[in-house]
Amino acid sequence: MPIEFNLDQRLTGFTATTVPPGGGEGWVCTRELVGPADAAHLLDRLEKLQGTLFHLIPGLPAPSQVDHLLVLIRQDLSAIAFVNELQLRASVQVNRSVRAGEPIQVQDITDIAAVDLGVPVPDDSAIVFVRSHGWRRSLFYDFDTISPEATSRDFDLKSVLAKQMLLLLGLPVGGTQETGQVTRVEHMEQAIATLEKLLADACEIEAQYQELLAQHPWMLGRPYSEVVRHQPLDDSAIPDLTAIRCYDGCHDIIELKQPFLPLFKASGQFAAPFNDAWNQVESYLQFTLRNRGYLLQEKGLRFENPSSILICGHSLQESELATIRQKESISRAVSVLTYDHLLKTARHVLDLVRTAGDVRI
Repeated sequence: MPIEFNLDQRLTGFTATTVPPGGGEGWVCTRELVGPADAAHLLDRLEKLQGTLFHLIPGLPAPSQVDHLLVLIRQDLSAIAFVNELQLRASVQVNRSVRAGEPIQVQDITDIAAVDLGVPVPDDSAIVFVRSHGWRRSLFYDFDTISPEATSRDFDLKSVLAKQMLLLLGLPVGGTQETGQVTRVEHMEQAIATLEKLLADACEIEAQYQELLAQHPWMLGRPYSEVVRHQPLDDSAIPDLTAIRCYDGCHDIIELKQPFLPLFKASGQFAAPFNDAWNQVESYLQFTLRNRGYLLQEKGLRFENPSSILICGHSLQESELATIRQKESISRAVSVLTYDHLLKTARHVLDLVRTAGDVRI
């Protein structure tokens, strides 16, 4: 049966930037989708939710016995939890003919369009949803609706939960095809279409952009063989992405902010979010330089002359881009890639592949 309980304080999310002693301005992640590929990040989020939310649920089973957990939080901080009792339904696209009542395997699924939780989820309620598939787990939360500047949910929840299920099943977000049935160009076109849709939908969930680049490092236009999400340098230094250079196996740092973060003040000067992001990237680079031996011996991470990419900004003015380029000229180890440039770069790489000739993968 659903479990009713009450919170003793209002949750708003997780801090995204460090605030110095004595207080100051910082940014909070109020909505996030975390897949099983981000094991360390996922565990950190779940442990913090255990200490602030889950422990308040009367009779909650041990984590090992939780297959799925849905928590809905109302404006008055009353809440309801559903533990292992939801009848989930998914709208899926399959790659073969099926009959009603026939079992569907993961390899049969091409895409997932929507997931219905089977219970009403009011647009003015916060949501925390943990799902499992075998040993894999995924988390989605949205506290925007109970924040001090609360607004009703303005995105398609069923679509986001579909992406959560894709991540949980190990299927690419945006659809997949069986090996041998999709060409390399088609695969790349799907990735670009996903980025275009995220930008058109004004998606502010950083995790979705991170997952896309982790699956398609070629979109960066750099010689990276692999991009790994949330690879800890130590307990407090955890970049969004760590990129492996294909020519020497060494690592670079990539920090990603959602596209619609305000980067400039009305005066044309950098706003606090940009300065925070830039300082964060520089601190990661300084850490790698100071701890190169430790990172190689203890983490297996090789940082030789590392550089960093800060991905942020969308539809910036020419004067704003010029200001960014001027700052880049001072610190040549950090480069800024706007989402417009990311999209243009990905399209250019796709054109090169088209010219070289398509193959099936």
